[in-house]
Amino acid sequence: MKNSILLLAVIFFATSCDWLVFDKDSSDSISGTTDIPMNTVGNTFSSSIKINGSYQNISGTIAITAVTDGVATVKFQFPIPSSLTFLQQIKPKYKDASGNLNCECKFKITDKGILDYNNIDHEPFVLVKYDAKVGDKYTLEKSDGKTIVREVVRKSTDDDFYWGGMIIKTVDVEQSSNIPGVEKIAYFTNHKFGIVAVRAYMEDGSTSQIDLSPQQY
Repeated sequence: MKNSILLLAVIFFATSCDWLVFDKDSSDSISGTTDIPMNTVGNTFSSSIKINGSYQNISGTIAITAVTDGVATVKFQFPIPSSLTFLQQIKPKYKDASGNLNCECKFKITDKGILDYNNIDHEPFVLVKYDAKVGDKYTLEKSDGKTIVREVVRKSTDDDFYWGGMIIKTVDVEQSSNIPGVEKIAYFTNHKFGIVAVRAYMEDGSTSQIDLSPQQY
């Protein structure tokens, strides 16, 4: 699966929006303020795609279109190649008339972490807490009986993650997968820049990664 769109569909879309999740006390809430530059209407996110270590061109947009009670609606618009049969699993309601990916996801973005509501039940689910410790887990059980687990697997003590011409600290979270062909998904996050990269590990041994950079932060 060597196409950049696969990553977008798998990570930001397939892991939420009806494809795919609360420790009652730790997996469904975060602290902090949503009154931050990143969490504003009109903020856009540039992206670069890396497939098995090689960067690919991609045309599409990621933008915050609304913020309600601190919760941001993020719109994703990208073309879907017809040659990738895997992506035909995406439900028609998440495509436009031309068959391109056109969907919205919701995130609570604070200075302390990120929460998303992009599961079938629209329940809040912690993506990261910046003060987390390695080994911390966030678990969500969906109404269909399936469970998704996110675990903090690494936390920088020094600037060691190359991103956007800089070297920054990250909190790295891995997520289990219920998606055929996908072994796991990893989120690389930073307290200032939010989600800076997302990587999909495929069962065939290949990897796809998207690096994200917010216009406002």
